Amino acid sequence: MIDKEILDEIIPLPDIEELKEEKISELENEGFVITNFSSGGVFYTLLMIALQIRIEFITLLRSVLNNMFVSHAEGTWLKLKAADFSKKQKEAVKTQGYVTVTRGDNIDAVKIPKGHVFKTIKDIQGEELRFFVVKDTVLQKDLNTVEVLVEAEQEGAKYNVPPRQITRSLTYLDGGCTVLNGSDWIEREGSDIEDIESLRERTLRSWSELATRPIAEKYQNVCEAIPGVLFAKVNDLHPRGQGTVDIVITSTAGEATESLLEQVRSAISKIVGTYDDVLVKSSTNVEQPISVTVTIPSNITDENISNIVTAALIQLLKISKDRNLNELTHADIIYAVKGSASYVRNVKVTIPSEDIFLENDKVIVLGEISLTVERA
Repeated sequence: MIDKEILDEIIPLPDIEELKEEKISELENEGFVITNFSSGGVFYTLLMIALQIRIEFITLLRSVLNNMFVSHAEGTWLKLKAADFSKKQKEAVKTQGYVTVTRGDNIDAVKIPKGHVFKTIKDIQGEELRFFVVKDTVLQKDLNTVEVLVEAEQEGAKYNVPPRQITRSLTYLDGGCTVLNGSDWIEREGSDIEDIESLRERTLRSWSELATRPIAEKYQNVCEAIPGVLFAKVNDLHPRGQGTVDIVITSTAGEATESLLEQVRSAISKIVGTYDDVLVKSSTNVEQPISVTVTIPSNITDENISNIVTAALIQLLKISKDRNLNELTHADIIYAVKGSASYVRNVKVTIPSEDIFLENDKVIVLGEISLTVERA
């Protein structure tokens, strides 16, 4: 928003009472035929309506002025301004990946038809995430497992679930087959529609794309325009020798898939400098197990404490721009757990044994959770 003092200097917004007194004074000086300007009179009401219309019109002009600039435009206004710079809001994308179906006690082939639904366990709010099988798949008679391609029910980064979260089948699979998503199950990262501030940031960096020779911001802008890319960190200080540039891609799921990296490399190939040696690589997910001991009052019987703690830790380590992806501290874990259940008296973190600070190309993701409940 443009500073109020600047707006007041360019398009001042009058006070309606001061404006009323000014207009009445002008009318009296001009010998206006109507002399009754008291509150409640017909002319007074019409005058106040006219003055209010003027104020509303000036307010509109101030809003239009504010939205004429990329730095201050809001909502749809920013989308329109971004189009002037050949930028548009990144669309949401559905997650795709492979889950592993393991044979139960059935020795025959097991058919998993297209449209079959796998899902996560319900969280503390009762929400479950559903994934649909993309194509007909068969667990052959002589195999113990099969990889099944699934796609999220809806668009969104929340479907980039951590490992071991997709564990249920909507309908029974022959022989009691089990399902599980592994550590590298994602083939295409799901993403939310780009937020306005991210669009504004990319639009403001558009000037860097006019550089004859590609600079760090130009590389960054081209990479971050691709759906699924959360961050693109560019090191153009000759990391591997003269003329080398390293670009580390962090996706909405943390570690980028090979298909996303190929999209980035294709986009980079169109702007790369003649003598630049550009290396595009992914950040690396680091699974971090967490073990906590939670102390609750003896008079509280909470059977959902495990689900509450799990939901809090999943939210804490959610991949987003608002989080330092390579850091995890005991204070963050304690705050997340206590914030999710006000009756928790104490939280002791045993794993990790100390605060974790990794390199910039690492992303901490949630590993196995171990919970011990004690009563005060």
